[in-house]
Amino acid sequence: MKHELTLLLKQRSIIVLLLLSLFLTGFSLFNGWLNISHINDQIKQAKHEEILRKQDFLVHHSHDGTLDAGELGYYLFHNVYHSPGEWSFIALGNRLVIPYVQRIRLLGLQGQLYDGESHHPEYVMLGTFDYAFLLVFFAPLLCIALMHDLKASEQQAQRLLFLRSLMAEPKLFWTNRVLTRWLLVTLIFVLPLLLFAATKTLSVVPFIHILAITALYTFFWSMLCAAISLRKRALNANFNAMLLASFWVLLCVVLPNLSQLWLHYHYPLQDGSQIALQHRQLVHGAWDLPKEESLTPFYTRYPQWKDSPPVTERFHWKWYFAFQHMADVKLEPQVSARAQALKQRDQAASLLATLLPTAWVQRSLENIAQSNVPDLLAQRQRIAAFHTQLRHYIYPYLFEEKPFTIDAYTHFPAFEDTAE
Repeated sequence: MKHELTLLLKQRSIIVLLLLSLFLTGFSLFNGWLNISHINDQIKQAKHEEILRKQDFLVHHSHDGTLDAGELGYYLFHNVYHSPGEWSFIALGNRLVIPYVQRIRLLGLQGQLYDGESHHPEYVMLGTFDYAFLLVFFAPLLCIALMHDLKASEQQAQRLLFLRSLMAEPKLFWTNRVLTRWLLVTLIFVLPLLLFAATKTLSVVPFIHILAITALYTFFWSMLCAAISLRKRALNANFNAMLLASFWVLLCVVLPNLSQLWLHYHYPLQDGSQIALQHRQLVHGAWDLPKEESLTPFYTRYPQWKDSPPVTERFHWKWYFAFQHMADVKLEPQVSARAQALKQRDQAASLLATLLPTAWVQRSLENIAQSNVPDLLAQRQRIAAFHTQLRHYIYPYLFEEKPFTIDAYTHFPAFEDTAE
């Protein structure tokens, strides 16, 4: 293997190709890290601004040491964060298409959660230029470049018959040649990753998983290239390259897109912006309904407040927040169905990934990076739980119509960032 590696590195074109590959791998890691660093900086800034905003709210809305609970629920925004994981830079995935900082109020949650969503995060296939992208799409091309002419190059140099006469064990000779190139391709991706992990002092276990995924994926393509370029009539390098390029297009582009189309057809998904629109319509329509139509079902869900003073005036905060929440309640079946459809798609995609190496690599790296669909759904569950916590904290002050004290304000629930 050492002799084979020496012969390979004597070729200037191979040196240039390997240096370019090292640069691209390093740049993909740097680009991913830069994106995650930007997200972390924005989250840090948002946390600082939230502290100042809540202090300013206290100054401008307090009256004789108390606050109005209705004004507090309507005007005060609370930040919710979707902080990246330690290794999120290797596969950005949904990180770039879902908000990492959202501001929510006591109003209906679904209108805030889905407002402005014009695309589905799970639609993103190619993603940005990160390690996962480079590994999935560029590693096969590198394997093809190094292995498409394993036998054809010797035939072109008129050395093939001479080599055959010298080979005591032909299978061992060609295996050594393939494994040398496979090891070289793997090192192209592993060495920059190792250097990056060491300089950033990242945890070891995820790195080992990434190393295994990288080695298995490059091994798959090395074996495919060997099967094409070492067959009996593999004496035309151009034909080998074209055939392997066709496999690359099929496995990296055509089949992943077809699988996405199949998933979208078999698991239809309501657009989030439609849920936000329906929520807005329900809220607007509640203004024209008798107050009992909003309060009665609300009191059914929260019987502890059914004996609160009746709403006789034209407007009352507790009626307003009641019909806001009831709009969420009416949309619960659609929200649940959407989450279930996302889970079904993700499960089906997981089964497809067992058959499609490119999809398996992408999913495996996104799992390590915590930028997959389950992570998205878990984040929305955390937001929903926090919104419920806010409502339950402020409801006693709304329905008992008692002042909201400064002490109660200082103990207001805060969103627990998963990164903390």
